Amino acid sequence: MSNDTTVTSGQRFGQSTRRTFLGGLGATAGISALTGLGEARGRGGDTLSSASYYVVRSDGRGPNGNGAKGRGGWNRGPGRSRNEGGAGYLVLEAASGRVAFSTEGTAEAAFQYAFDDLASSGGTVVAGGGDFQFGGPATIGDDTALVGQQGTRFVVAGGEDGTTSDEPSGHDLLRARGDDVTIANVEFDANGTQLDNHAIQADDCDGLLVANNRTVDGFQMAISFSRCTNVQIVGNEVLDPNWYGITARAAPTGSDRDLRRSDNVVVARNYVAGVTYNNIATYNVSNFSVYGNVVVDGGHSLIACSPAQQGAIVGNVCRDLEEYAPDPGGEAGIEIEYKETHVREEIAGTPLARSSDITISGNQVDNCPVGVLARTVPADSDDEAARGTAHPYSFTVTGNAISDAADAGIRIRSGEAGVVATNTVRNSPAPIEIDERYAVDIQQGLNATRE
Repeated sequence: MSNDTTVTSGQRFGQSTRRTFLGGLGATAGISALTGLGEARGRGGDTLSSASYYVVRSDGRGPNGNGAKGRGGWNRGPGRSRNEGGAGYLVLEAASGRVAFSTEGTAEAAFQYAFDDLASSGGTVVAGGGDFQFGGPATIGDDTALVGQQGTRFVVAGGEDGTTSDEPSGHDLLRARGDDVTIANVEFDANGTQLDNHAIQADDCDGLLVANNRTVDGFQMAISFSRCTNVQIVGNEVLDPNWYGITARAAPTGSDRDLRRSDNVVVARNYVAGVTYNNIATYNVSNFSVYGNVVVDGGHSLIACSPAQQGAIVGNVCRDLEEYAPDPGGEAGIEIEYKETHVREEIAGTPLARSSDITISGNQVDNCPVGVLARTVPADSDDEAARGTAHPYSFTVTGNAISDAADAGIRIRSGEAGVVATNTVRNSPAPIEIDERYAVDIQQGLNATRE
């Protein structure tokens, strides 16, 4: 997992935050193991006192290892019970190291307590190292940062072995439902579950930072966001999700959250591999940037926007796509699309239903059926007229290097007012393919093709 991203918070761009986020993720990445009093310390040994709570695993003893009551030991408030003889999870107050809450079984109650009990101005919850078994999701509200340490893993409890069930269902691990939320430095393990779950699902957030996390062994959608503004998804490693890696969708399909619009979105420097559908899917997004990502081994187009406006897909590496149930025209390393089934009723028939003003530049695309694709996919496959009216428009495809595209290097099945120039296409039977029936006013120039 990459840990070289230095960012400070999930605050709204250009605004100050109401919380202190441990002096930035650079300090967070260096947090050492919890001390006996539950204090996290940086590499220099200074206490990171801006954290509000620490959540740690317990083996049945007090955090100082001797089961003592009082300061640094079991100072429980009313209604907080614990079986001293069993393993569980502790919520420790940052300032004193006292136990604010303890629970047996799975960890979601401990994290929910910490998130809910923060001051109204917000705060930071630090998760200790080791595995935290979740029996259900925990929900993060306003002005909250969750930060893991080296070795922090959130695991879907009760996950099934994929060898005994085709696609076992799981549950979400974290849900973001507030403004100015940060989730960083955690490994999320689906434990073999493939449906009905996300590692992180954010909905209706203004100010979201998801950075330096890792997702493994399943999830229907690993990292997803819907109807969010000012989103940064940066430096994550996403391995082997089922449907989508990083996406502006939300399961289940047809729900109130699914395919709702998001605005001001950055998806940068992530590694996404082993996906059935799209590795990165910026659906129903405007004012967005997808840059510096490495996306490999997908089944539908590796990076797709459908529909999307005012965006840039720049400097990404896309390779090794093996088509899974392709849409008309095939699947590509990078795709601009109008797909009618992605359009909710509230934007149907408006400019927001079509992809426009998209720049695709400086990308490397290798071993995909199509390198770059623009197309229209109507709900009725026989509705050919839609390709001439609902197509992407005002797009730019320049300076990309495309190799070993088995069907076409650049394919414009439908579109209007596009520019396709200064690209290099190697070893493709159709370097640049433009369907003049449904592609109007596409300007070409200075493209180079080589065997």
